[in-house]
Amino acid sequence: MENSVRESQLVFIGKVLASYTHELKNHLAIINESNGLMGDLLEMGETESEQLRLRFKKINVTIAQRISEANDMARHLNSFAHRMDTALSSFNVNDLLIEELALIDRGARLKNIRIEKDFQADMPAVFNNPSLFQFVVCSFVYEFVGKLADGGVIAILSQTQNNQMIQVHIEAKGQWSNTQELAELEQMEKVLQFITEKMDIGIDRRPPTTDRLKIILTLPVV
Repeated sequence: MENSVRESQLVFIGKVLASYTHELKNHLAIINESNGLMGDLLEMGETESEQLRLRFKKINVTIAQRISEANDMARHLNSFAHRMDTALSSFNVNDLLIEELALIDRGARLKNIRIEKDFQADMPAVFNNPSLFQFVVCSFVYEFVGKLADGGVIAILSQTQNNQMIQVHIEAKGQWSNTQELAELEQMEKVLQFITEKMDIGIDRRPPTTDRLKIILTLPVV
């Protein structure tokens, strides 16, 4: 089972990197196009006109926005990579959720699925395996993205219980497309069961309805 966990985690990391680098390339392409447009305008030799000055200002704002977003992406990716430095460490669940949702957001957007977040402030630190916890959360989010039809919503909520336990609610709302293979889901279920038992994470799968599916993850603070 340890080999299956490693293989599943490598697939997960590959998905994250593939999606993320594609998004980063989009930012770089727009920055490159904007820079090229500014060069063309300069060659026209009409930079003294008010109209061109306004166009330069608009292009400059676009470049600044894209650079800022690309920097945020690089920061999240760097933090994501360092989560694997040690098997056990203290971490803030909200930080992990923000980080990984930024990394996997593109896959949801491609299916026109909106991700809603509601994170409780001042959460106590957790001592556990941060990389595997991200893998568990993302596995359920990916499962929901695969099941939801166009226009669905995935709501993710974090909360604490007496500063002793932390819960992460993951709820899918919308119509189901049922595009995932049953064998694939069954294998992932076995991997996730092994990981969650090892990490002492409780999984509460609420009975599904025609338009809702919810999972609650509970993990101890210490």
